Amino acid sequence: MELTTPTKLEFYDQMLKLQSKAILVHYFKVTSLPDFHSGGDDGRKALILDNTIFHPQGGGQPSDTGFICVTDSNLRFCVQDVRSKDGVVFHYGVAEDSSMENELEHGKGKEVILQVDESRRRLNSRLHSAGHLLDVCMRNVGFGHLEPGKGYHFPDGPFVEYKGTVPLNELQNKQREIEIEVNALISKGGKVYATVLPYREAAELCGGSLPDYIHPVSGSYKAYFWTTFVSNTGNDWKSHGNSESDSFRLLTVALFSHPVQGSNPRIIKLGDNPGCPCGGTHVSDVSEILSMKVSQIRTKKGMTKVFYTIGT
Repeated sequence: MELTTPTKLEFYDQMLKLQSKAILVHYFKVTSLPDFHSGGDDGRKALILDNTIFHPQGGGQPSDTGFICVTDSNLRFCVQDVRSKDGVVFHYGVAEDSSMENELEHGKGKEVILQVDESRRRLNSRLHSAGHLLDVCMRNVGFGHLEPGKGYHFPDGPFVEYKGTVPLNELQNKQREIEIEVNALISKGGKVYATVLPYREAAELCGGSLPDYIHPVSGSYKAYFWTTFVSNTGNDWKSHGNSESDSFRLLTVALFSHPVQGSNPRIIKLGDNPGCPCGGTHVSDVSEILSMKVSQIRTKKGMTKVFYTIGT
């Protein structure tokens, strides 16, 4: 079945929202899903909704878990994993009572109630915000030349990877310096907010530029075609307009105009610090991270990894 309508991501605008309503769009057995799912036929099913507050795994952040209940029914679907493909969010899991699965099979168009596991969401958000705050501290301690790359904001060994290296004789001192700086920022606190902006405004909020993986334009290009006859003169082709001499070749060139629409990235801003593109969930205030320990810094093959943990 072709799925073309993207799922609306409610957590984009309301990161603290843990309960909401949606409409059931599709119900699948895992074996009938596209090949991006993990595992084989383990008995799990997947629900697709018109909107969701469940954060799918991605951007270095684990997925939410929780429950989806059919309105006016005793059916509860346990959400064990959430993934996204081409803008469509898949909620993996099982019904608590398998005998009631027929309600899901024939439930297209029904209203459902979503409930996100609060403790897991809170931990995921704290770890993710801590990783972004680490980026701020790296600049503050003189590592502005290091370019943030991959982040792993899972509980089992979170880290942020940077392009660039740190002299080995500076690692120990810088590790302490970063830890002191990040805990000072946590103690100071600062409101955290998310906003979707046009590319130019987003770049300004992020200190003047955005990472290369965010393109200044998106959407389709309009193409205009120009046809001419050309002749080979040495190493160059020379245009001869509409000449039809046998010595000329017909060449059609596609000239592309500017894209139809611009890029509008989602930006996360922690306190007074520059913003950062991000699609994940975060704390409402930097102080909610509580504390942070920089456990290790590794430099290898032109990359630097900074490992961290957060307080409980």
